[in-house]
Amino acid sequence: MIDLHFHCLPGIDDGPKTWDESVALCKEAASQGTTTIVATPHVLRDDWLNEDPNVRDDLLFELNARLEGLPVVLAGCEYLFSSSLLTLLERGEWSPLTPLHRSRYLLIEFRSTILPPDTESIFHELSLLDVTPVVAHPERHPLLAKDPTPLERLVGLGAVTQLTAGSLLGDFGSSAREACDRFLDLGLVHLVASDAHSLERRPPRLAQARERARAEWGEEAATGLFEANPEALLRSEQLPWRRARAGRS
Repeated sequence: MIDLHFHCLPGIDDGPKTWDESVALCKEAASQGTTTIVATPHVLRDDWLNEDPNVRDDLLFELNARLEGLPVVLAGCEYLFSSSLLTLLERGEWSPLTPLHRSRYLLIEFRSTILPPDTESIFHELSLLDVTPVVAHPERHPLLAKDPTPLERLVGLGAVTQLTAGSLLGDFGSSAREACDRFLDLGLVHLVASDAHSLERRPPRLAQARERARAEWGEEAATGLFEANPEALLRSEQLPWRRARAGRS
């Protein structure tokens, strides 16, 4: 499996604090069948600015050396959405933003209390720049969990969505789990990732989430969400698996 949302670089956000914690977290993911991780430290969020991608790349290089190839960890980030997104992308190699494996796909989160009014117009502009936004954990956003209509519009503008494995398993409460089911039944889900932070409070649980997806929506859905779509994303390709709007299979 490929885990596209994973906080594993030590000491730069609310993920692991030490190298030992970072290595242990990645090794736990590998023990469950994850072969590739994309490191997605918070960027331009509150106390976690992490503006220099070269610093993050140095940490990534050291982590891969310590892991000795299993799992492989690739570059990425989790960007907190703001109206300055287009300006940041225009900075090119000087931008603090690192798309997932430096592909066309950029992981974006929203503050839990709002959905900014300029979101749709900016997402439209992203499509013109050949940048595909990946909406992180929409099931944990109270407004989207209550009403999926805004998410449907963003997907209609070309965005793809990423559910959290723990949400599928009930770790974030019944509202998030029910939103996962609703989004899947509406055909609004493209990826599942762990959003792992630590072994204690938010461990990687992709294997368990994949099993629930297989049991509820079938093997084709499980393969698409956990393997085929992530593989295509890393190659900057269109995602091959899309679930039609329908009831559970």
